[in-house]
Amino acid sequence: MFRKKETEFQYAPGIEKIIEDIQGGGTIARAELKGVIDELPPLVIVGKDTNGLYHVVKTGKATAEAAADAVTIQVAKNHVFTVGEAVTIGGALTGASDVISAIDKTNSDYDTITLAGAIGAVKVNDVLVLVAAKAAAKAAKFKYTPEIITMNKVDVTVANQQSGLLVRGTVNEAVMPYPIDDAIKALLRFIRFA
Repeated sequence: MFRKKETEFQYAPGIEKIIEDIQGGGTIARAELKGVIDELPPLVIVGKDTNGLYHVVKTGKATAEAAADAVTIQVAKNHVFTVGEAVTIGGALTGASDVISAIDKTNSDYDTITLAGAIGAVKVNDVLVLVAAKAAAKAAKFKYTPEIITMNKVDVTVANQQSGLLVRGTVNEAVMPYPIDDAIKALLRFIRFA
């Protein structure tokens, strides 16, 4: 017999209306999240791979401007990027993309992401988005195309965790844990953001 002590915590309610969800939910991939977070909050945008496994569409919000030739970008703490992943600015995928070579988490207010090469000018509140690989301007592709939104938290320390998946409905954007931009919202055409 063993005892497990847990503290109770509830995320802010964010789903205002459910019109359609995926019956039985789906399995959320945890490989890209292991060692970064222990629990994936609800209201996260995910995309499906060819095997039917759902992956987080990682995003982060810029907290400072950066010049077009800069290779360091300040982002808010609430991101789950890791070294070796490629990013671009904005869900429209119009800019160049490059690989993250380092993430400095020593500042208490923001993280500094260092890229292998410049991806263009960054403005405050621009959204960095995970892409498949390094690419020239207008050639980047989503690693996982945004499709649906998770409905409940997922413990990423345990394998094969399921989550309810919202296909059509209304979501309170203010309580979503990770930032999104208008281009990503346009891809989620059955989700209304309030």
